[in-house]
Amino acid sequence: MYEKTHNGDDKLNSEITENEVLNTDNNGDDKLNSEITENEVLNREIEFLKGELVKEKEVSDKNLSKLRYLMADFDNYRKQIEKQMESKIEENRGYLFIKILKIYDDCILALETLKYGKYDSTVIGGIKGIMTNFEGFMKDEGLVEIETMGTPFDPNVHDAIGFVSNELVTDNTIMEVVRKGYLLNNKVLRPSSVILSKRTVTNKDINEKDKE
Repeated sequence: MYEKTHNGDDKLNSEITENEVLNTDNNGDDKLNSEITENEVLNREIEFLKGELVKEKEVSDKNLSKLRYLMADFDNYRKQIEKQMESKIEENRGYLFIKILKIYDDCILALETLKYGKYDSTVIGGIKGIMTNFEGFMKDEGLVEIETMGTPFDPNVHDAIGFVSNELVTDNTIMEVVRKGYLLNNKVLRPSSVILSKRTVTNKDINEKDKE
């Protein structure tokens, strides 16, 4: 009776041990399978995020390129506006200086008139002082008088309004300045009005030229 029970217990204990081993193995396999599944999911997520990062970088690069183009366009527009403003300012300055030069011309004319009349020296001195102030102001503002007397005629800076006979100099030499001309920033603000030399052509000159 006792032996039978003992054998039964041994058999039962053996089955329990085998089940425990089986359960232990199954639990290990489940844990390993679970870890593999989690790694696969994690790797997929990583690959997905990498792809999203590449897409976002492409979008970012395109936006950055557009921003650079916009900045370049804006910079060109700004420079163009500044150039137009500077040109407009210079144009307005030119108009102003032309009006000032007309007043200066009137002072010169008045001074020439006074020289031939009986006027008080203080009046003449006052006009000369005004002209000196005009000349100082124009110099400070960059106005430069165009070279004229004794120089060859240059249509770019001179305006010929008459001729005078002169055998001692070559044709088209400036003999008289009727109205002074000025440059502003190396550009002609007003050309000089001048009278040029003109040699008289005689029959002798014509005959000598025909012989040549």
